[in-house]
Amino acid sequence: MAKQWRFFWLILIICGCGLAACRPVETAVPTVTTLSQVTAVPIETPVTPTVTAVSPTVTSTATPTNTTTPTATATTTPSATSTATDTPSPTPTATPDLAVYGRLDALDPTGVTAVFWHNYDGFAGTILADIIADFNQSNPYGITIQPLYWQRFNHLVVAVQTGLAEGEDLPALVAAYPDHTVSYVAAEVVVDVRPYLHHPTYGFTPTDLADFFPYAQVQTDTPLYGLPLHRTLELLFVNNGWLASLDLPFVGAPQTPAQFAEAVCAAADPAQNKVGYEIEATSGSFLAWIHAFGGDVYDQTSQTFTFNSPEAVAAMTLLQQLLQDGCAAPAAGFTYQDNFARQQTLFGPGATRGLYFYDRAVNNYNAQPFSWSVAPLPHAGESSALLLSGPNVNLLRSDPETQLAAWLFLAYFYGPAVQARWAQVNSYLPARTAAASYLEDAFTADPAYAAAFALLPYGVDPPALTGQYDVWQAMVDAYGRILQNESVTAVLQSLDETVNE
Repeated sequence: MAKQWRFFWLILIICGCGLAACRPVETAVPTVTTLSQVTAVPIETPVTPTVTAVSPTVTSTATPTNTTTPTATATTTPSATSTATDTPSPTPTATPDLAVYGRLDALDPTGVTAVFWHNYDGFAGTILADIIADFNQSNPYGITIQPLYWQRFNHLVVAVQTGLAEGEDLPALVAAYPDHTVSYVAAEVVVDVRPYLHHPTYGFTPTDLADFFPYAQVQTDTPLYGLPLHRTLELLFVNNGWLASLDLPFVGAPQTPAQFAEAVCAAADPAQNKVGYEIEATSGSFLAWIHAFGGDVYDQTSQTFTFNSPEAVAAMTLLQQLLQDGCAAPAAGFTYQDNFARQQTLFGPGATRGLYFYDRAVNNYNAQPFSWSVAPLPHAGESSALLLSGPNVNLLRSDPETQLAAWLFLAYFYGPAVQARWAQVNSYLPARTAAASYLEDAFTADPAYAAAFALLPYGVDPPALTGQYDVWQAMVDAYGRILQNESVTAVLQSLDETVNE
């Protein structure tokens, strides 16, 4: 079993984690559980919405530039009220539990210190520390947010689990992937943030709430146990000039599977060691292609997975056929970025976290960098959902004053200017549309990042589960078998049986 886990983390290193260290091996959640199976606290339904509009294809003709240094550094001054003053926020339908929230109107968070456990280091850690320092210096209550950095994410998770088991003090805020949140909810330590979101003094106005992208779920009627810390988006990286030179019967990035297959095979040239696409055998790629074909692998009502669906079969059959025809090739490590930069691959795989690395490779291998862009994966039918990934921040139960102090930091953190400042770390994608007004310089410098931002309304998160690593490992194994030319339907049927056990 230990070998299997080590293998799985090698796979996750390939797909990238978003945080500084890789996702940990989960040791305290041996079974697959969803938020709907937690009965000790209110239930949050994991949402994988179906987007009914056709996702736009956004291309850029300008050459991206290195944007590791953020260009938008504006901050907002925290206050007791939201910056928007149009109309008061609606009152939540349920009266907040006084034992959890206290009487919000009577609380005084003055001078409170709230601890925030996270795993961001390097440039991300520096920017987060600066944001926290700005809040500490400028908030009118004298609140102090005390960040605590954990070198490895699994150490952070174990620390929370140990605190739960031994009754030790926990932080007010903690970085957590959705599957960890499910475990924390089961332990009755995660606070539903809706009473704060909708509070007329401390919350957001309806206009503010409507400004959040749908994936943040801030307008949900069900309990909201986490807000997105950052997100990355699975994309198609496109060599614009090469694509235009192929004399295809469509303009721009392919929008349908048929167009994609035609372009991929038109670009393939074995004599020149060129292929149209490299397939990254990760769980993110696997789910992203199924979503692009209109598939939804998890049914909340029945709490079952269905991978052997017509949509998944179509997606996997397309990729398998492209490999068989010599039009595509399996990706090896991160060499797909170099192959794209050498113009050996027309389309590259990856997510927004790879924008900088693609840009660096293109500039390193070309005296005159070529024009490239990003686009959504080609979709079947008239609907498309684009796969997001990334951790959330959980507000943990402590005392009402500390919880309110922690919330006031979150209210600051999710202001548009601060979201823009944070989003430029590793090409993170913000939670609010209004961040765009603070990202104009970044969009100009990096059109590919602007294109990714334009796709955020179509982004969806995968279902939140404990035991998720077992499911993800099974998906990676199945994907690899399909790419090695095993029967698509047989592999997907076996995957259904495995994950539903």
